[in-house]
Amino acid sequence: MANLKNLINDFVKVEGINAAVVVGRDGFVIEGISNDGKLDVETLGAVISTGLGTSEVMGRELSVGALTQSMIEFDNGVLVMGTLGKESLLCLVCQPGANLGNVRLQMKKRSPDLASAL
Repeated sequence: MANLKNLINDFVKVEGINAAVVVGRDGFVIEGISNDGKLDVETLGAVISTGLGTSEVMGRELSVGALTQSMIEFDNGVLVMGTLGKESLLCLVCQPGANLGNVRLQMKKRSPDLASAL
């Protein structure tokens, strides 16, 4: 089984993904990498846990089931986030022109291995 750091590093090798961060529900970064070194993964971890938690509440209130993945588009990039079991989250920071279908597919395919490595 691959270790968590290697699995996270593999995400930033995917075209269009600038950073990958695994965050605990408490907002603390478990593992993260930014391929340009400019993104503060600790700050990202803190805000992601809050944002994804809010999305989960929306899903419960709207009776649409448990959150599996969320995507938020901004002027200069896209965040794709998902759950890794009950205690952890994954966030991918993508370039504006990233192939989001591929990013979502990569997250879906690789998340079970990430969850196992935790």
